[in-house]
Amino acid sequence: MQTYSPGRPVVSLLAGAWLTVNLCQPAFAQIFTIDTNQSSVTISGSILGYPFQEQGPGSLTTSYQGTVQTALVAGTIQFTGQSLIQAQNSGSWQPKADGSAGSEPANYGATASAGFATVTTALRNVQFDAISPVINVASGQFDASSLTFSFPTNAASTLAYNVTGLISMSGAKPLSGYATNTVASQATLAGSGTQQTLTIPVDATFLFTLVSENDTTVSVKGQLVATRATTTPLAIQSIKVQAHMATLQWQSAPGEQFQVQSSTNLKTWQTNAANVTSATGTYTWSGAATAAQQFFRIAK
Repeated sequence: MQTYSPGRPVVSLLAGAWLTVNLCQPAFAQIFTIDTNQSSVTISGSILGYPFQEQGPGSLTTSYQGTVQTALVAGTIQFTGQSLIQAQNSGSWQPKADGSAGSEPANYGATASAGFATVTTALRNVQFDAISPVINVASGQFDASSLTFSFPTNAASTLAYNVTGLISMSGAKPLSGYATNTVASQATLAGSGTQQTLTIPVDATFLFTLVSENDTTVSVKGQLVATRATTTPLAIQSIKVQAHMATLQWQSAPGEQFQVQSSTNLKTWQTNAANVTSATGTYTWSGAATAAQQFFRIAK
């Protein structure tokens, strides 16, 4: 944008921001923080072929914390991996982490009975990742069945088990593998003010082998709710030159801090104002514009 009048300097405005790129994350990554109060997942299934039951009230349900990493581009969403979806402990459950008798804090605790034997099992350090292809988002909704959940290979997720009765055995197994999200309901991506909320219904089943192939199943069902703060785009409102004074006005979120810089050649820049702020969201700066041609930029 520029303003020019005979006998006045030409003033051009460049609006931009400084960007730091973290090469450990894909370009355009948006990270949502899981809302523990709204994120809850219940397990069901069987161990050694016998159905899960609660060890105690609430032992099969727990809340989740962590982050969900996505890429949001032009009406689409993709789950890019590197999410940290972590279960919290719901109590102290049997058996211990190595499968021996006794209780220790765990995410989930289940028991199963075959009449001649009783099995206790505890899941600890449960952590999921999520990946997907690019998914279209329409009217704030998208297909949640496109997601695949997995246990990261570097996570310490385990299932400890202890069998007593006519059969006696115990141990602990690392949790691994992938499961498709089989939900029929849509996930949502909603915005309100400067916050985006991601709601993902979860329904996935994992198969494990303790004694015989696929003799243990763990189904996870519930929802994850995660949020992220969004920034208000900087919008240039006006640039005026009068009596060799340039006045810039722009709109952004209240309370931000900006620098105003100037140059005569777009190569060498000087800082004209180091901390321009506003409590209302309307930012204004005025300063000398004495060169025959002068460029200004707003930096954050």
